[in-house]
Amino acid sequence: MQNITLPKIEYETLRKKAFLYEKVFKFVPERIFGVESYSEDRIKEFLKEDKVDKKTVKCLEKLLSSK
Repeated sequence: MQNITLPKIEYETLRKKAFLYEKVFKFVPERIFGVESYSEDRIKEFLKEDKVDKKTVKCLEKLLSSK
């Protein structure tokens, strides 16, 4: 990694711009796409339900091996 030396005022300007860009890019998707936030419990529910039963696994393995 290389070091770059900047005057403090330039560094502060870049830092403030980066902060603004971060805020904008985090805010825009929420306004446009309606991003949802999930609690830890809800995420655990998703992961719990994200399972495939053994019968389906065997059927999929059979289909995939036939190709």
